[in-house]
Amino acid sequence: MKSIGFGLERIALLAVYRPWIAAALLAVVFAGVGYGLTKPRFDDNLRNVFGGSTAEVTAYMEATKQFVDPENQLVLLVDVPSLGKPETFARLRELQFELQFVDGVRDVFSLFALRDPPKETGAAPLDASLIVDDSVTALTPEIVARIRSNPILGQKLLSEDGTTMMYVVTPEQEAASLPVLRELKAAVETAAEDTLAGTDAMLTTTGFPAIRVNIVDTLVRDTRVLNAAGAIIGFLLSLVIFGSFTAACMIAVPAVLSGLVLIGGLGAVGVPITVLSNSIPVLIIILGFANNMHLCRAWRLSRDQGKSPADAARESIATVGPACILAALTTSVAFLSLVFSDVRLVSDFGWVGAIGCMVGALFVLMMHALMALTVGRFWKMRDGHTGTFINWLGGPSAATGQFAADYARPIGWIVVLLVITFGAMYAAVEPEYSVREHLGEANPANAGLGIIDNKLGGAFPVHIVVPLDGEDPTSPEALLEIGAVHRAVASVEGAETPLSLWSLLEWLGDTDAPRPDLLDRILEELAPATRQRFIGANGDALVSVSVRDSSAAAVKDLIERIEAAVHSAAGQDAVVTGVTVVVAREATRTIGNLNGNLLGAILSGLLVILIAFRSWRIAVTSVIPNILPLLGTGALIYLFGRGMQFSSILALTVAFGIAVDGTIHYFNYFFHFGDESKSLRENLIETSRRIGPQLIGTTVVIVVGLMTTQLSHMPTIALFGKLVAATLVIGLVGALVVLPALMAGAARRWFTRHPTTQPAARGAL
Repeated sequence: MKSIGFGLERIALLAVYRPWIAAALLAVVFAGVGYGLTKPRFDDNLRNVFGGSTAEVTAYMEATKQFVDPENQLVLLVDVPSLGKPETFARLRELQFELQFVDGVRDVFSLFALRDPPKETGAAPLDASLIVDDSVTALTPEIVARIRSNPILGQKLLSEDGTTMMYVVTPEQEAASLPVLRELKAAVETAAEDTLAGTDAMLTTTGFPAIRVNIVDTLVRDTRVLNAAGAIIGFLLSLVIFGSFTAACMIAVPAVLSGLVLIGGLGAVGVPITVLSNSIPVLIIILGFANNMHLCRAWRLSRDQGKSPADAARESIATVGPACILAALTTSVAFLSLVFSDVRLVSDFGWVGAIGCMVGALFVLMMHALMALTVGRFWKMRDGHTGTFINWLGGPSAATGQFAADYARPIGWIVVLLVITFGAMYAAVEPEYSVREHLGEANPANAGLGIIDNKLGGAFPVHIVVPLDGEDPTSPEALLEIGAVHRAVASVEGAETPLSLWSLLEWLGDTDAPRPDLLDRILEELAPATRQRFIGANGDALVSVSVRDSSAAAVKDLIERIEAAVHSAAGQDAVVTGVTVVVAREATRTIGNLNGNLLGAILSGLLVILIAFRSWRIAVTSVIPNILPLLGTGALIYLFGRGMQFSSILALTVAFGIAVDGTIHYFNYFFHFGDESKSLRENLIETSRRIGPQLIGTTVVIVVGLMTTQLSHMPTIALFGKLVAATLVIGLVGALVVLPALMAGAARRWFTRHPTTQPAARGAL
């Protein structure tokens, strides 16, 4: 019988026939990996979440170049019940000056920088006194009202109850790098803590720069914690399942090293770890445990029959290796379906996962053979391999196979109904995405966005670029056009704190007869970062509003209403953009595309099975057992009232590739070790007895290993782990119940007309 692994498993035979050469090659690999482990990179750019070349992304990138860039402004929130007390207020005023002297700060904007409407004196500068001048020693209701009525973000700088305020800190460096932001964040926090020491002030550093710093810190922490936890749990489970310390080492060491090879390889070639690819190393480790359990089980049974370590290693590679390779291929194909995404983050995730799966599988096969020849002799032989948990599972597995064979038709009809029901639920799941989903609710930066959202008029900006085609932004004609857009946007329910040049005119009371000279003089006195909130580098005007965090569908609807109002006021040339717009629209589009990629992954995986087994009957029979887990998990998402997030669709894509593993190993055992002198029912029961313990054991290892993702401080990673685990549990039912039921029922003729055994391929299992 030809290899279903396309002969790739034979690469591992080098370790059997030429172990010293194999060891030398692995030593070279480890040297490169060791270097790479000292050079890890972590992607902190939030824009890479939608790093494609669509019109939405392009418009957003252009807008951030000429107007204020919210991704480059640090926000210091101060929540203090005694904010209005003179002693506390004096400290807060002092903090304004302290922050301005922090190295790397270009501008600090807070309520202490706001002014009353200017009085015309006929000379520059204008007589516009500070709202909070030296005579103000505490916040009074009258001062609060004056601050919040100021058009330049007054409502966002101070909450209505007068207990929360914020400082907006702009770095000197445009598009500041992560090291610069990390240093600036630390300096700002130190200055705030020292200045406000002894008060009841609670400080929170937030804004997109703080989110970036927190995401990278979480990635670094997760890379260490998740991989270590996965390795420890996998080792302990292997020890329990096989009842041997040596066996646990033979299983754990190659698996753990395969994950380190991936991390080190990424570091060596300079590929950064992202919010998505952070989960791949632990996934490779867990898959390594699963593959090695199949290999070690086969090796142990061969040894128990009296074969030498080398012969047993050869036989385990020849019989189980092809199925391990094919399982890795189908998982890689699932990952490869993602590389066609126009979102770079998703595409990179696909490449890393695809390469990692294949390299990890080959590495595990090679290391398994080397360890079988070296430490395998310490794994003592047992008569019939009794007394182990994996051996005990043979009885329940056989009973499951018998049940599936005896009740094939009822099971088949139930499965068809489940596929239809689950499919309808899956189709009803709406896309869902938020920038905040990458960090937990308790994360300070994320919690800070929540405070801004609830108390300071919305945390998520929407920018409307009004092209003026070279016209002076403060000319009467331009101001009338800006005013039309401003009023149209302000009338949309849900669009809060509108800001534009028209806001300044309303503040001045000059909307009926605008005075460009007065407006120009006001703009000249504004800090550059503040002036960019009104006029861009190319002379276009900006109208901005804030929206509150909500579901992707609700935000998308709000943006569509804003856009309709804008276009009715200024025509199609005005552009509605901003990170909120990109998230709402691109998330829906990208998640929809990923659903299409998932379909491609399913079809490609089934094609690989068809080619590997050289049988369309096997490919068709494997369809339902392999799509049922996906639809079942989609139904769970629907039942729990969750939307389809990036993590959800990526988890389903990856889980499909892994879930196919059970089907492949079941078919592999059925065709390799079936007895054509027995009935189909008997062969199915015997196959279930042989393969069931491994499938159950590997599923337990993978599912429990994936539970380490719950230690992550990144909710998207935790969700990824839950969904993959749920899919694999349903996939186990598909492999041990649905598949044999189909083989004994609807597809019975396909598996009784053809021999279930290939004499040349029979092994000792």
